Amino acid sequence: MRWLSEDPNRSRGEFVLIVEGAAQSPAHLEDAGERALEVLLRELPLKQSVQLAAQISGARKNALYARALELKRDA
Repeated sequence: MRWLSEDPNRSRGEFVLIVEGAAQSPAHLEDAGERALEVLLRELPLKQSVQLAAQISGARKNALYARALELKRDA
């Protein structure tokens, strides 16, 4: 709004305003990745489960791999 009020000529004609949605938080990605990982680990090998969970959720593979090792160890 300040940009428009600084110059009266800017309020003439048309202009476009582009708004971007909020980025997903890393915690949200980690949660989605862990849920996918838990399901995939029941049916697939560890490495394949981690790769697919990362693709599905967008979470980091390293974090998912570490979590997968914890889940396997606790099982």
